[in-house]
Amino acid sequence: MATSGLRDQDRLDGASNYVIWKARISCLLDERFLKVYVNSVVFEPTDPDQLNKYKGEMANTKRMILDGVKDHIVCHIANRNTAKEMWDALLTLYQGSSEQWEMYLEQKMRSTQMQKGEHIYPFLTKLQETRDELVAVG
Repeated sequence: MATSGLRDQDRLDGASNYVIWKARISCLLDERFLKVYVNSVVFEPTDPDQLNKYKGEMANTKRMILDGVKDHIVCHIANRNTAKEMWDALLTLYQGSSEQWEMYLEQKMRSTQMQKGEHIYPFLTKLQETRDELVAVG
């Protein structure tokens, strides 16, 4: 398990698991009171004590995001200065893709037909899998 709290198989791999990943990482950020760093621009405080707290929390948030993505995605976010910039880059990369994926799955669900001679259980399993993917996408 990565330090983010996500298992390796739960790390962001692309558009296919973006919605689920976003929900999981959002919960982890909520648990650690760090979600503010991805939801809004947080300016560096001028007070030295507050600045140290800010830097630590920003570093933890960035680390959670980096630990929560697969290696091939790191190059898209590693050069960002803040956790919000990292979060927004992932949103730009995958939010539109997940909407396209949802439309594809809806079409797949509508066009799935039982073939002549096909048993009911494999057919229902295909429908169930597509439905589960649609639920996961939102």
